[in-house]
Amino acid sequence: MWWDSLSDVQQIAFFIASVATVLMILMIIMMIIGMDGGEGFDGDIGDMDVDFDFDGDLDGIDGFNSDSIFSISGLKIVTIRGALAFMSIGGWMTYALAGTLDTWLAVVIGLISGVIAAFLLALAMRAIYQLESSGNLDYRTAIGKTAVVYIRVPKNSNGKGKVMLNHQGRLIEVDAITRGDTDITSKQEVKVIGLVNETTLVVENIKEEK
Repeated sequence: MWWDSLSDVQQIAFFIASVATVLMILMIIMMIIGMDGGEGFDGDIGDMDVDFDFDGDLDGIDGFNSDSIFSISGLKIVTIRGALAFMSIGGWMTYALAGTLDTWLAVVIGLISGVIAAFLLALAMRAIYQLESSGNLDYRTAIGKTAVVYIRVPKNSNGKGKVMLNHQGRLIEVDAITRGDTDITSKQEVKVIGLVNETTLVVENIKEEK
């Protein structure tokens, strides 16, 4: 029997890769039909803020796309989607090589392949979000709307952070500053009160406003 002819490592790799691939396909289908929530936000270490909290995707949070355990300068390194890519590519690579190479070497190559796949996926998704946030959007109509901080917004206009908001029918990532006296950390809700230029918003902490 085919299954019995596989080594233990191949069986484990096949199982992991199969499950991850199926979930990836389901994720793609949900994205196509518009079930992709897109309302999760994560921390970053681009501004030396690190958020290791992991929020699932059961309460309207988009675990596939935005919920990140670890990110660098806005590049989401470890997300549920990235983990699926890691397990899928890494699993299939390990399964394919375990029959011809030493087990340890097949596993190492599989792990490296998975990491590369997750990293490339993170790059691709950041590029997609950047394209979405540029385009022909008129940010003047965003004034008065609420947003959620994605990358910490430094106080007193001492640098730019990033916020995410629903604008003109889509979720976008936009540069933002605050003129307040305190930093606005990730996941804080803010209000857009003005523009610096065509691509940078001025926001204030809703808690301070109240």
